[in-house]
Amino acid sequence: MAATLGSVSGPLLRRHPLASLHGRCSNSAALRVTPPVASLRGPRRTPVSARSFSSNTGKRPRFSQRLGEALRNSKIQWYQIPVGVGIGFLGLVQFYKVSAREQERQGELQDGQGEPGQHRTRRKVRPEGPWQVQVMSTLPLKAISRLWGRFNELTIPYYLRVPGFKLYSLVFGVNLDEASEPDLHVYQNLAAFFYRTLKPGVRPLDANPNALLSPSDGKVLQFGRIEGGDIEQVKGMTYSIDALLGKNTPASSLLDGSSGQGSDDGQASARRRRGDEEIVKQEEEFARVNGIPYTLPDLLFGPSSARSRKAATDESTEVSQRAVSEVRADLALGEKAWYDVLSTDKTTALYYAVVYLAPGDYHRFHSPTNWVVERRRHFAGELYSVSPYLQRTLPGLFTLNERVVLLGRWRHGFFSYIPVGATNVGSIKINFDRELRTNSLTTDTAADQAAEEAAKRGEPHLAFAEATYEGASSVLRGHALRRGEEMGGFQLGSTIVMVFEAPAEQDREGQARPGWQWSVERGQKVKMGQALGRIVEG
Repeated sequence: MAATLGSVSGPLLRRHPLASLHGRCSNSAALRVTPPVASLRGPRRTPVSARSFSSNTGKRPRFSQRLGEALRNSKIQWYQIPVGVGIGFLGLVQFYKVSAREQERQGELQDGQGEPGQHRTRRKVRPEGPWQVQVMSTLPLKAISRLWGRFNELTIPYYLRVPGFKLYSLVFGVNLDEASEPDLHVYQNLAAFFYRTLKPGVRPLDANPNALLSPSDGKVLQFGRIEGGDIEQVKGMTYSIDALLGKNTPASSLLDGSSGQGSDDGQASARRRRGDEEIVKQEEEFARVNGIPYTLPDLLFGPSSARSRKAATDESTEVSQRAVSEVRADLALGEKAWYDVLSTDKTTALYYAVVYLAPGDYHRFHSPTNWVVERRRHFAGELYSVSPYLQRTLPGLFTLNERVVLLGRWRHGFFSYIPVGATNVGSIKINFDRELRTNSLTTDTAADQAAEEAAKRGEPHLAFAEATYEGASSVLRGHALRRGEEMGGFQLGSTIVMVFEAPAEQDREGQARPGWQWSVERGQKVKMGQALGRIVEG
C-alpha cells in the first residue's frame, strides 16, 4: 500500500509549467488585499520608547510630550539684572500710565470734539481695592443687570410657582404670612414676587410724631452726625456728601424771578381777589425763597457764579389735597426757612442713616416723615454690589453706583432721600415720577450730555440728569409726602441713604434744649415704620 501511494504521489508533486506564473499572480493579489484587511485591524501600537524620535514610524510625538521632555531635560539658569535697570523699567511704565491719563484728561477738556449731535460717553471709574474689586470693575454690570431684569419678568410655569417661591423664602428668610396675597400662584414671575405688597397693619408706624421712621425693612449699617462734609461708610472709610448728592448751581428757572415772583405774583393777585390771604402769604414766602439763590448752601448747589444751566424738566404728577394740607401744617411748625441748612448759631446739624435691604426683605420703601420733595437728580453710575462685604472693601461705594437723589425739606430744614442701585437691582421706581427710568441707555445719555455741557463751562459735574416737582403743588412748590406713604421700590434689594438736618444735641454746658437722639444701633434689624431717631423736646 505504501508503494502504491508512493508511485501515485510522484506525478502529483511535479510542477506545472504555469505554476510559477500563477504563484506570482497569487502573491500580488495577496499584497493588494492586505492593506484593507490591515486597516480594519487598526495600526499596531508600539512602545513609547520605540516611537520617540524614530524615523522608522514616520510620526512625530505630540507637542505636549515633546514639551514635557524638553522641560525635564533642559537646565534652567537664572541671570541677574542690575537693580537700576529694574527700577528704570518700572519708572517708564508708571510714566506711560500718567502720560496716558493726562492726555485723556486734556482730550476731555477740549471743546468741539466728536461729530455734531454725538455726546462723549461718561468715563468709567476704576476703583481701587483688592483683586475682587478690580475684577468686578471690568464686568459689564449694567448689561448683566438688564439681562437679569428680563429674566425676572419671564413667566414661571403655574405648577412651579409655589415650590419655587417657597424655596426662595426658605433660603432668604421671607415671611410669607405678611404678604397681602397668600396664593403664590398669583405671582407670575420673580419680579412680581419681589415687589409684593404687605397686609394692612403688619408695619405699624411709631406713635411719636417727632420720630423719623425707617423707610423700609432692612439692616441699619451706619448712622451718625456729618462732620466736615464727610459721611462714614465704615469705620475708617468716608465719602464726600458733595459726591453723594451732587454739587452745582440749580437751574436758571429757579435762579431768576421768572418762575418765582413773576408767576406767583399773578396767582397771588387772583387769590387776593378771592380772599384767600393765608395761601397768598405762603406762596409769597416760597417765591421769595426761590428768588434768592445765593442763600442756598454750597452743600447742595455750590457757588452761584455759574447760572447758565439748562432748565430742569417738570416731572410732577397730581398729589392729593389731603397730603398737601397735612404736610403744610407740619412744615408750619418749623421756626426757620428750609434753605438755611446750617444755622449761624449752630442749633442744627446734618445727620445721616444707611439702611440695607437684603434680597428677602420687603422691597418697597416709604416716606420716613412729612416732607416736600422739590427736585430729583438721577446719577447714572455703575451697579456694584452693595453687600456689607463690599461696603467694607470699596471706598465711596454709594457715590459710584447709580442712584436717585430726592432733595427737599421738612419742618427742621433740609431733607434728602437717596435710593441706591446695585448689581441686578438697576430698576429703581419712584411712584410720583412719571419719566424716571433707571439703568437705561437713554437716561445714561442724558446724564452724559449734562456732564459734557458742564465741562464746556468749566464746571465740575458728576453726570446726573435733573428734574423738578414744582408743578405738583403751587403752594408747596414740590411733591408732598405724608409719614409712612409709599414712595417706590427696588427690584431685589439695595440700600437707602438719608441725609437730613435736625436740631443738634444738648450743648457741652448741659443746658436742655431740643436735640436729635438715635433709637437704633449699628447692625440692628429694623422694619418699615420703626423709629430710627427722634427729636427730644427740651
